[in-house]
Amino acid sequence: MCAQATIAEGFIVTGYAQVPDLSRRDLEQASLAVACVEAAEVLLARQGAGKKWHLPADRQPRYGGCRYAPSAGEGQKVRLLDVIGSVCLQCRNAITLPALVAGLWSACGEVVKAGRQAGVWAQAASHTWLDFARAQVHFAGYRDAAVKKLLSGPLEDEQFAGQARSVLGAWESVMDRQRTALSAFRAQCPDAVLAVAVGTACDEVLSDRGIERTAEGLAQAVRGGWGWNVPPDRVVCRAWSDSRVQGVAADVAGQAAVAALESAWGHGVRVTDVSALEPPMLTSGEGYSTPAAWADAEFRERWNAFARTCCARLEGALERVRPGGEERVLLLVEGWPLVASADRDLAFLAQWDPEGPAVPTDFGLRRYEEYGSHDDFGRHSGYETSSAVVLAVPAWAAQRAQEGSRHAGRIRVGSRVTGEKSVDRRARMDLLRAVFPVLAEDFEADPARGRASELVRSGRDHARSQLQARRPFQPDGRDVEQGADWLEYLAVNRPGVLWVPGEDEASWVAAANLLNVLRGTFGSIVPVALLLETGPCSSAGLHILHGRLVGVDRDRELVVFALDGSDHWVFEIPVGRVVAVYRPGGPMGRHERPRWQAAG
Repeated sequence: MCAQATIAEGFIVTGYAQVPDLSRRDLEQASLAVACVEAAEVLLARQGAGKKWHLPADRQPRYGGCRYAPSAGEGQKVRLLDVIGSVCLQCRNAITLPALVAGLWSACGEVVKAGRQAGVWAQAASHTWLDFARAQVHFAGYRDAAVKKLLSGPLEDEQFAGQARSVLGAWESVMDRQRTALSAFRAQCPDAVLAVAVGTACDEVLSDRGIERTAEGLAQAVRGGWGWNVPPDRVVCRAWSDSRVQGVAADVAGQAAVAALESAWGHGVRVTDVSALEPPMLTSGEGYSTPAAWADAEFRERWNAFARTCCARLEGALERVRPGGEERVLLLVEGWPLVASADRDLAFLAQWDPEGPAVPTDFGLRRYEEYGSHDDFGRHSGYETSSAVVLAVPAWAAQRAQEGSRHAGRIRVGSRVTGEKSVDRRARMDLLRAVFPVLAEDFEADPARGRASELVRSGRDHARSQLQARRPFQPDGRDVEQGADWLEYLAVNRPGVLWVPGEDEASWVAAANLLNVLRGTFGSIVPVALLLETGPCSSAGLHILHGRLVGVDRDRELVVFALDGSDHWVFEIPVGRVVAVYRPGGPMGRHERPRWQAAG
């Protein structure tokens, strides 16, 4: 059986930091009847006359507990479902339920949340491609594996199996509701061909130097006004395109553009530089009490004329750029999903599903460094979760995506889609491998589990010699003195090899002991690096991943590694591909080193 590795799909929930909010009304609306969730009790107390419930001091975590916690032993057993909304948020992080009940509780929370989201989509008023891309992010299907994992334990337990089956049925039902709501949402989005044509027309007009000079003159004339830093040509194009992609008539789109320009520029703005109003003038100077009054009237006339001129040019360009053709090509897109405000021109790509899995990319970090941390989607720009995907799109869509991207190299057009599965698969993998070196599909052709290539064996021999030279022993949790020495070794941040896989059982014991050390006192702050073989067997190379060692699976002979210490990108690597785990040197802060790099 071939060794395989799987990459955590984007937007999958990998854990819960606290017990999700639930109420009896939520369960009723979701048609859930889960007796163990309704009966779940915890020991809580109210401190003084406060309205918040707190965990007693003896149930608080050792470090970082709630300072309002009552004394040990105080409190009473209460139904968590009745009081969870009034529990202190810090105490909620420390609430523990029996494992199977906790799984059912969290799964119920996912069902309730997914049902609410389906209702939001059904009532949405705006149906742009950017809205659709943002809605897709919250599709319950991305969390399907995580929810089924939560229910796997209860399904195998005789006491909870019936309740778990009812929750699983509700989950599958709500996913169907979401699919229906998303399909209806997508059907109301603008025609893709029209959206591409409108975007191309806007690019043509915005690149016109004459239009740009006129816009600069208008901005110069009102340099002291509050709207001068909003480029008037972009205001007009955005308003016109938003109207046209919804299928409205040209005259209505023109009126929307004039209204948008007036909203951005026309409320109380005054001309401060008359010399910027170059001849010929559109109004005479007669009938005005002061030169300033005339200048203001001239400016209003000019920005009206400017809006009309832009709209006329846009309509002319739209008639010339209607795309067409059935040929499809592979398209690599970095920064997926396309949910940021800067992705508006690319959001139409959300209508095509990715071909194969997503891979990590540093595009989000590049955008973060260029624009800052926040966008109008109400979240950080996602430099940790930014991914790259390959789409199969019409050639005209790929061309438009290249022209509409403001980031060089973010969009890459691949080969033509041939329809031959193996050929297209290789082309897709080549595109992804140029972004991130670790692909699960590369491991499928590996020999029997645990067998390492000559490249890996050579690297292990070198790493093992380094380990033996620096430390005469592997960490052993049974030896208190050695364990303390090892923790001190990690704490002082000395780079060096920590573990080298071997052919015997002792190497797995050493790996388990190392995990116990990493999960100990310093577990949350110990970054490690994984040196592994990447690529297909025919052209393999060595790369380094920086992050956190999550676990080792002796039965399946896998090493589990979280990239950059995040739970978003978690990899299961066949041990036959692993050269060594070591403590890296150099800068230790997050994002002070690349998340992955070629081994030198």
